[in-house]
Amino acid sequence: MNLELNGKRVLVTGSSSGIGTSIARALADEGAHVVVHGRNGERTSKIAAMIRENGGQADEVLGDLTDPDQVDAVCRQLLDSGGVDILVNNAGGRHGGWERDGWFGTSPDNWLETYKLNVISTAALVNSLVPAMRERGWGRVIQIASAVALHQPPNFPDYQAAKAAEINMTRSLSRGLAGTGITANCISAGIIHTPGSAAELAAIAAELQLEGGWQAHERHIAVEVFRQTAGRIGRPEDIAAAVCYLASPRADFVTGVNLVIDGGIN
Repeated sequence: MNLELNGKRVLVTGSSSGIGTSIARALADEGAHVVVHGRNGERTSKIAAMIRENGGQADEVLGDLTDPDQVDAVCRQLLDSGGVDILVNNAGGRHGGWERDGWFGTSPDNWLETYKLNVISTAALVNSLVPAMRERGWGRVIQIASAVALHQPPNFPDYQAAKAAEINMTRSLSRGLAGTGITANCISAGIIHTPGSAAELAAIAAELQLEGGWQAHERHIAVEVFRQTAGRIGRPEDIAAAVCYLASPRADFVTGVNLVIDGGIN
């Protein structure tokens, strides 16, 4: 299927590693002009160069999205070069790391910083970059949230609440953009095998005393630990494929949706 993304300019935040890199590469493979974003110059340049070496179009932009001044600088750089047609808000995470702190080990400061990283940065980018899309009469806004926002385990309450806010924001934004030619959608990703999650998955395998490599115990972890009907852990490419569709003109009739890609967690 031709997704008609040739020449579309896309910002993928947090695309110097993990799921973001896969999204950026997939969009470039579909003909989009991708702006790779990160905080580390070396890693960001490496991904942009890799896309160009594979025949794609890629620029790069650096900035810490929890810093309002750096957000402004990122947006100015993009707007000065023509703006973007598609905004993929992928950057996010949990302030202080992924220890299972629970409710009573997560301080108010942690809540605040996690919201800055996920919610405030998203709102700032939308406010800065979407008005130019409105002037052109076409655009896409896609948030990468998390399935933990829907299941509410007690491990990461600040992160779960921030991702739930992103889902809510997306629905509200889609209504605020009614009739503009811009759609707003969200993807709630389940457990995805990335360099960032590999350590946690390895720790689960060790705790269960599973033998062999990842191929030997992936299905056990997927089915017995995460209760997934798909029988495997997600890949970054699973998320990237959905982003490409939602970013395309083929998805003109899809807006305000939270697409859950979690392998069928029960």
